[in-house]
Amino acid sequence: MVGAGLFGIAQLAFPPVAPFVALPFLLISAYVGYRQVRTVSPGQVEGRLQALRDMTWDQFSAVVVVAYQRQGYTVEAVQKPAYDFTLTQNSRVTLLQCRRWKVNQLGAGPLEELAKAVAITAAYNGICITAGAVSPKAREFVDQKPLTLVTGIALAALVGKIRK
Repeated sequence: MVGAGLFGIAQLAFPPVAPFVALPFLLISAYVGYRQVRTVSPGQVEGRLQALRDMTWDQFSAVVVVAYQRQGYTVEAVQKPAYDFTLTQNSRVTLLQCRRWKVNQLGAGPLEELAKAVAITAAYNGICITAGAVSPKAREFVDQKPLTLVTGIALAALVGKIRK
């Protein structure tokens, strides 16, 4: 609306520049609209998280594998105590831990295990997925290590629409 108003004023004052006055507003509104369409609405977040919590391990791991494959990763399941998958993209290896996706609150213990595994394997970083809350101590730990937490809105956006 601001762009249309400025276009109208510029059209009256100096017609040749009117399109250029409105163009930045048009581009910004197109970008914001695109971002809104691509994000998860707050109403969908809790529904997706609950659907993830209700899944069995096999269902959940399949959803996670597909989500990371859509992002261009090669996903390989592993049987390690600290992590469940290795993600490879552009020759960078990321360790993915998602065993405790159903917990009410994730503590620092599992993150410490993942950080040790990242250091031992010389992986680029580690990712921990949880559909629950994250304790303050765990958040503080992650800030000091090459780890990423995927929870809440980020997890809902990662998995996308869940088909039942």
